[in-house]
Amino acid sequence: MTKTKVNLGVIQETLLITLWARATEIKQPEPIIVDPKSVKILEAIDYDFAKFATAKNSQTGTCLRGMILDKWVRTYLEKYPQGTVVEIGAGLNTRFERVDNGQVRWFDLDLPDAMQLRQQFFPETERRHFITASCLDTDWFECVKAIGVQRCMFVAEGVLMYLNEKQVQQLFANLLQEFPGSWFAFDSMSPLMVKNQKRHDSLKYTSAKFDWGISDIQKIKNWDSRYQILEVCRFSDLPKKYLKRFSLINRFLFSYIPPLVNMYRLALVQLG
Repeated sequence: MTKTKVNLGVIQETLLITLWARATEIKQPEPIIVDPKSVKILEAIDYDFAKFATAKNSQTGTCLRGMILDKWVRTYLEKYPQGTVVEIGAGLNTRFERVDNGQVRWFDLDLPDAMQLRQQFFPETERRHFITASCLDTDWFECVKAIGVQRCMFVAEGVLMYLNEKQVQQLFANLLQEFPGSWFAFDSMSPLMVKNQKRHDSLKYTSAKFDWGISDIQKIKNWDSRYQILEVCRFSDLPKKYLKRFSLINRFLFSYIPPLVNMYRLALVQLG
């Protein structure tokens, strides 16, 4: 079988890390995420995934991140069964396959090269649509609004840290203005992690660079007091049975050493 060759931008290439992490997870005795779709996609792509083999922290961490974000999307769909979810920087994510309740309206948004790759493995349907655009554009808002549901849920997994702070602030402001009351789930890191990104066990195999870091996610309230933080999940908040897959020293450092406890976190924010 002829495999699909990839031609992705520097940052877009990182979508292959998350694909690899989810596909590899199925081999675990107690998988965090069971994602056979990602296994099939990985097997169909011509890329050196073997270089990530030693990136065990990233592999486990990526799946835990996906699990928490999936949980928050399901919570949204329990409240709004026919709601609208927008996956910002969708890459080759399979979240729709994992959480679809049969009623949700879904948009996968990404840049042209990533979307071109995505379209080779995922079909658009009556409830699932693709948007080729940057999250920093505003033209795509009308596509989402046409569905008729303003209180949407936006998800940005492994995306915001590649933007600069001004861009992140503008994205928040745009979503607040156009979709008031919506939920926004995303991950972020501290400036310390941005500074030490060369030690990142999977990113070091790409040319991508982290840019935005924030020391405390509560500080986004300084951008606009209407941002309401509904939930925050840090390393120490993760299920204990999965934390055992990290080394003892890492579990200690990221659970008890103050500068490291808040080094990386997931947040669920209501926009207004």
